[in-house]
Formats: sequence, C-alpha cells, structure tokens
Amino acid sequence: MVRDQDLYAPGLKRMKRHNGRVDLYWVADEKVVAKGYLPKTVRLFGVWPSSELASRCAILQAEMLEWASGREPSRNSAPMGTLEQICRAFETDVDSPFHDKRQDTRTFYSRYIRSIVDKAGAYYLSEIVGRDVRRWHKEWVAELGVRGGYACIQTLRRVVNYGCELRNPKAIELAAVLEKTEFPMPKARKRRPTYDQIVSLRLAAHEAGRPSIALAVTLQFELGLRQKDVIGEWTRPTEADRARITGAITDGAWVWSWGLTWNHIDAGMVLSKPTSKSNGNETAEHDLKHYPDLLAELPARGVGPVLIDERSNLPWRRSHFSRTFRKIARAAGWPDEVWNMDSRAGAVSESFEAGAQATDIMKAATHTQMSTTMLYNRGSVVQSSRVAALWAARRKSTERS
Repeated sequence: MVRDQDLYAPGLKRMKRHNGRVDLYWVADEKVVAKGYLPKTVRLFGVWPSSELASRCAILQAEMLEWASGREPSRNSAPMGTLEQICRAFETDVDSPFHDKRQDTRTFYSRYIRSIVDKAGAYYLSEIVGRDVRRWHKEWVAELGVRGGYACIQTLRRVVNYGCELRNPKAIELAAVLEKTEFPMPKARKRRPTYDQIVSLRLAAHEAGRPSIALAVTLQFELGLRQKDVIGEWTRPTEADRARITGAITDGAWVWSWGLTWNHIDAGMVLSKPTSKSNGNETAEHDLKHYPDLLAELPARGVGPVLIDERSNLPWRRSHFSRTFRKIARAAGWPDEVWNMDSRAGAVSESFEAGAQATDIMKAATHTQMSTTMLYNRGSVVQSSRVAALWAARRKSTERS
C-alpha cells in the first residue's frame, strides 16, 4: 500500500468541500506567480495517495522552477554604465542576439547572468580591470565549480560584446581587457558508459517499468543521438507565437518539439532525424536493421512521439527524465560521474575502438568538424593498444625481411 509520507508531491493542496468531497490541486509558489508565472493552479484527478499524482506534481513543480530560473527581466532599470545595466540590455533588448537562441541556451545565459549581477552588477564598466575579473572568477569557481566559473566568464564576455555592438565606449575598453585576460578551461570529460553498463541500465529500466528510458539510452549509445533529439523539449512560446502554432503536441501553454517521432523512421526502418544542434540543417541517418539491440527496444510502430513518459502519457520533460534516469542508473550500478549525455561519447568511442574510419564516425555523429568528433572519443587505452599492436607487427615484419 502506498503511504502519504512515502510520496513526494510538491505543491499538492487538498481542498475539502462542504459536502465532504476532497478536491486535489497543484498550486504554484506565490513568489513565482508574482513574477508572471502561469498556471497558478492545476486541478488534479485521482485518489491520493498515488505515485501518479506525486509524479504529476513533481513535473509541474519542475516546470515552474525551470521557468523561474530562465525568467527574462521585464525591463532594464539598472543604473546606466553599470555591469548590471549591460547584462539586462543583453537579456531584454528586442534586437539582442539573446532572443535568437534556443530556450535552453537562453536559460543557460540567464542562470550565469544572475551570478554576474549578484557578484559585480553594481560595478561601473569604467572601473573594472583584469584583476577584478580574476578575483570574481576565483569566487565563482569556489561557489559553482570549475565549469560554472568558466561559464560565468564566457557569459560575461558575451554580455560585454553586446555592449560593443551598442558602441558603448566603456564596453569596448572592457572587451579588450577580457581578450587579454586568460582563464583556465575546464578539463574535457573523460567518462563514458561501456556497452556492459548500457545493457545493465536497460535491464534496470525494464524492471522499474520504464522501457522508454531503456530505449532512449540505447538510441543515444547505438546511434550517437543527443538526448534532445530523442526525447525532445518542451518550450513555452509567447502568447502571440502560441496562437500561431497548429498541429503540435501541446500541454497547456507548453509546446513539444525536436523529439523523435515515427515520421522519422520509414517503412524500411531507415531513420532520418534533423538534429537540434544544427537547427535542422544536419540530419542523422541510420539503417536501424543493423542495430539488433535497438530493434529489441523499439516498440510496435505507432503515431507521434516514439518515446513517451509512462506516467503522464506525454513526451518526457527534461528535468523529470534526468531524475528518473539517475535513479535507474544508480540501480544499474552506474557511478554518478557517468552522465546520460556521455552515452553519445560512448557511441563515438566504441566506433573508434571497432576500427571505423574517422570520417565515417564524424558523419554518423553529424559533426561538421573532425576536432569535435575527437572531443567525443574517450577510448584512448584501447586505441593506443591497437597502435602498439600495429607497431609490433610491423617490427616483426621488418626483422623477417
């Protein structure tokens, strides 16, 4: 029996009516609602306690927090000449390149802009020198980690470059300072899942009643697809844009896009999927008949999205997918240092280890530069051992001759 205290249902409210009936609602945080978040409440149907209702509350709560983390300021009221003022201009100006980016990218920028403003927003651009930025970088690294600290620096450069576009003379001076000020880049990731770990995760996913997780990870590992190109993403367009959207999968104000649908797989089992990273300019193409593990996970042909959250019967939400994946990965014995995004690196690394041509691997991964493909290649020991074996064979051949 499922007990109330065993379930996590953030935002759940129970309203007892005069006739004794209890209605269930998810209620958004008042502070976030005050900043413009909608919906304020969502009626829930079912009997509490239940894992389905708890899951729905968790999804709604995650959507609210994701919106809050990426909320764009409605106006720029910061003092002229300050770093905060140029940060807010980057986020709010109609012609800023900020608005040309995908929602995930805008959320990423806004997250680190908040760190910049909190740390140094009151500084005037004319006052900032390189040692100030070095000091902030050290503090950001201590607070956010090496990658977070570097992300703050890169975001600061983007913001100041926008100030240059506005012909702000102090921004132009600061951009020259930042160009001459070097910061250590985070080390490239070296972790990636092995085939045995993928198999273990698939089994754990099925045991948890989540075959869609098994399929998602298999698609990423076997085909080198990105998570977004598998499960898609939910975005919240403006009211005007939302009114123009027809024929899409929607959930209230949210619209789903970029995920894998059955239209991407033809009758001959050839997958052709435009990639989100390239905004659809590159297409991942694979003959699925060559991937028996993938065919074993692929459900019967249907209509619409290939991967559906088993609880909501809608495409996965990114945050909910991540939490569910990590829970299953731990059950499968994956260390927390191996991430779902590393499955794509696993695909590239296994291809190199199998002896595939580098140009073929680059094409399969839909990379436009070999340097990008090599960043995903994390199988150095196997590959260096193969080089050593070739050397040994050549030396023996030379000795015989």
